[in-house]
Formats: sequence, structure tokens, C-alpha cells
Amino acid sequence: MNEKSRVLLVDDEKQFVTNMARILKVRGFDVSTAFDGYQAMDAIKYGGGFDVVVLDVKMPGLDGVAALGEIKKWAPDTEVIMLTGHATLESGTQAMRKGAYDYLMKPCDIEDLVEKIKEAHEAEEIKRHPVLWPRKLVREIALHPFKMLHPEDGLSKALEIMSREEGEESIEEVYVVDREDRPLGIVTKRDLVNEAQSKAHPDFAMEWSQLLQHPQWLPQKTMKEVMRPQPLATQANAYLTDAANQMIVHNLRRMPVVRAEKMIGVIKLEDVFQYLNHEIE
Repeated sequence: MNEKSRVLLVDDEKQFVTNMARILKVRGFDVSTAFDGYQAMDAIKYGGGFDVVVLDVKMPGLDGVAALGEIKKWAPDTEVIMLTGHATLESGTQAMRKGAYDYLMKPCDIEDLVEKIKEAHEAEEIKRHPVLWPRKLVREIALHPFKMLHPEDGLSKALEIMSREEGEESIEEVYVVDREDRPLGIVTKRDLVNEAQSKAHPDFAMEWSQLLQHPQWLPQKTMKEVMRPQPLATQANAYLTDAANQMIVHNLRRMPVVRAEKMIGVIKLEDVFQYLNHEIE
């Protein structure tokens, strides 16, 4: 279970596929490619199995949504990430309803794609071994520190927190808490990008790296104005199996852990995956 993640990259834009495959291989993934839905299905049937498929929605012939249905018939445990443009955004949400793990807007930031592939692979591995999940409590595995802000804090503070230096762990979200450390909401990298895009460049898809270069694109808004509702949380004394199930169902890679309503840490799906590895070995 410690082998490289096997990824199938499917898109009719050959230059995009070639470049993205090269980058993903450098990042340690075992990557195969296909340039339409039919080639993708051949790879699924005869390619020896994949952990994650990255699939463009809009392709000639067998499009991404149709290919998704076929992939789920042949390899139901394989997670599928859809790539969609502005014009096909509805197709992305449609694909989610048909069993896709998640979707990303094109052009997507490479860091977003790498993180999403890792998330999907972890979920796929845990799904394959549900009977082996130990009946342990959430508090018995590592609880990670978390970044928090208050409702009145500005978006620039969130951007500063998420702007990692090379070699630092990626911070994907900031939790909004009240003065008693009770979780109120969450703001992600994607939320910041969307806010900056709406203000500065509503006509093209913005990437995280562009926002880092132009922080002035962020509007003068508070966390309260942008945050999503109170994030799904788990109790410290909850069973690890229940928490993992919640994370998989809701496509969460991290989830707040609370005790007496106060946020005390974050559980990562990656930790559940590693714990499972240890139990199996």
C-alpha cells in the first residue's frame, strides 16, 4: 500500500496532457495518459488498475460525464476527478452526482490538482479496506494544530497564513472561530481565489500562484463575509471509523476535532490512511 499512486490523465488537449503528466511524474505519481474517453476505457479495462482518474468533462466522442459512468461500472473503487471550464461548470456538478470524487476548474493550479489527487487516493484506499478499520477513538491518533482567525479579521490575514514558504506544509484552509474557540466557519484557498477573481478579473480563471503575486486583488472583506458555514466537526471521543466515514462522504481531507464545543485540533484523512497501513502490516 506504500507504492506510488497510479493516475490516469484523460484530456483531448495533448499538450496539456503531456505537460501535466510530466509534472505529476516529477511529484512522484505513476502516470498514464489517454486523449479521449474511448482510450480511457481501454486503459481502465486493460491497464492493470488505477487509483485515481483525472478526466476532462468536454471531449469529442465519449465525453467525460459518459466516460465517468463507464469507469464506475468497470472500476467502482477508482476515484475520478473531473476537469471543467466555466462553460461546463454545470457538467462538473452533474458529474459529482454521478459518482465523481470532485471537480476542478480549468486551468487548474498544479498544487490544487496534486492535493486533490492525494485526497482521492487516500479515500480510495480506505474504501478498499473498511473491515480492517480499528475501533479506535479520534483522540488516539495525532491531532494537528490548526490556523484560526476571527470573524472580523480581513482576508489578507488568511492569505498571509496560507502563503507557505518552500518546504513548509501546505495550508489549505483557515478556520473561523469565536472568542471561545468554537468553530463558526471555514475559508479555503479556493474561496480567496474566487473573491480575487470576482473583484479583479471576472472573465478568466485565476490560479493560486497568481493571487500570491498580486495580493492587492483581494477585496477588503472580512472572514465573516466570505466564510462557509460552520464546518463539519467530530468529537474527540468519537470512533475513528465514524469520523473517517464522515470525511469520505463529504469529500473532506481534514476535519475539526472539538471537545466541549471548543476546537482542539484537526484530524487528517492522511493520518487515518497511515494508521490503516500500520494495522494491515
